[in-house]
Amino acid sequence: MDIKIPKRFLGRTGYQIFVDRFARVGEKPETIEGRILKEWNDETIDWGPDEKGIYKNLEYYGGNLKGIISKLDYLCDLGIDLIYLSPISKTVSSHHYDVEDQRIIDPWIGTWEDFRTLCKMSHDKGILICVDLVFNHMGINSYFYKEALNSKDSEYREWFEWDEEGKPVLWYGFKDMPQCDKLNPNYQEYTFSVAEKYITEGADGIRLDLGENFPVEYMQKFREYVKNLNPEVLIVSEMWEIATTKENPQIYGDQVDSVMNYPMADAICRWIRYGNEEHFNYTYKEIKQYPEEVQAVLWNFIDSHDTPRALNMLVGEGMNPNPFSGRIWDIESPWRNGDEFDTYGFRKWESENNNLDIKLAINRIKLTSLLQYCIPGIPIVFYGTENGITGYKDPFNRKPYQWNKESELIEYYKKLGKFRKENNDILKTSIMHKEELTANISFLMRISQNGILFVVMNRTENEQKNPLSNWEFKRLDKVFEIGENDNTNINPYGAIVYRLNSQ
Repeated sequence: MDIKIPKRFLGRTGYQIFVDRFARVGEKPETIEGRILKEWNDETIDWGPDEKGIYKNLEYYGGNLKGIISKLDYLCDLGIDLIYLSPISKTVSSHHYDVEDQRIIDPWIGTWEDFRTLCKMSHDKGILICVDLVFNHMGINSYFYKEALNSKDSEYREWFEWDEEGKPVLWYGFKDMPQCDKLNPNYQEYTFSVAEKYITEGADGIRLDLGENFPVEYMQKFREYVKNLNPEVLIVSEMWEIATTKENPQIYGDQVDSVMNYPMADAICRWIRYGNEEHFNYTYKEIKQYPEEVQAVLWNFIDSHDTPRALNMLVGEGMNPNPFSGRIWDIESPWRNGDEFDTYGFRKWESENNNLDIKLAINRIKLTSLLQYCIPGIPIVFYGTENGITGYKDPFNRKPYQWNKESELIEYYKKLGKFRKENNDILKTSIMHKEELTANISFLMRISQNGILFVVMNRTENEQKNPLSNWEFKRLDKVFEIGENDNTNINPYGAIVYRLNSQ
């Protein structure tokens, strides 16, 4: 098993940007029919259906590439050296996952010149850029799909999947997302051209939306094509389950370099909030089966554009505590009745239940993010988590970043980023040992040839005995701390990271 991971990604700290909601620079964009441009400081979520009862994502805030460029110094202050962008191609919706032709950038987001500038200026600051490409499906407004739908003789007909009645196969039943045939050679060539365009314009990595569903044959050909363009490009597959439980795990060297580590995010949140050590221990054991090379570049999220905000998961109403019935963010069941879903009722509940215990949430997110930053892989912060943005699922978790507001968490994330950089010689390549993790306290170690990091944290509101209290502390340096603790006890919601250098 020959696994070659792009070494330039080792030890990095990432930041996911939902482009329309991060930052806007310049004049308001020219009007596009059907789009609603909201004022940036208007955080009101218009969650209801339109006059036809359809729930759309047509509300924009106008975040753009120039806005991201203007915030690069801010990201550097957070210790960020990898940016993961949501899709930026022209589509109807503000989330841009209903793709049309991904070789065309949305005019409200910018131009290829803007993208090249973002990549160059980011590279000058030591930041790598990863893009989100969507090959599982297209939007119904895509020229390719319209041509295929209107004529069975169209050259694009074979790009899509059709049922026995000649109707398009829809991804997950979404009427605006017809599914593509990833095994069709001509469609494959199109996807390769999209990847090549982004790479030649400066992208350093590719995240494949819904990549876990792609055929092995496609993934192997895609990897070969991309790596021939640039072997240092990182390929990441969206994957929601533990890779080794999948029929096609994708992680053994011939398909992807990494996957999105949602199972570990679920395990961390459930331990921090509920003290569910059995679920954490199980998930940890399964992830440890991944090749060490892959573990080193796993994308470690806590929250994302597809989950509730971290603060909501850690203290909000309605979260799912049962690991045998889905993830902590699987919160829609009360509104599901067979194949029917009460979208109005769910969104109404979301809009009315966001009064969180912010003090408790901050205590918990500090521990959660420390664990996120200390496990093997690349921690990726969802934009605004470091500034206390709250919200349940789409559209409530996608509010515009309010740059005139500040949270105590920003300084904490700066401190966390500094800690990660100062100990990167251990964190980027070391293996992890879980010495102890109970319902109340954890003791983890990261071991490399350069030294050992000892991570101790107390997830409870009560003082806990330090698992290292009987150790000899003369050789240990305290390199990070939450709260004021001593070597005997860890205060409520406290943590200490010690470092032992190799002799």
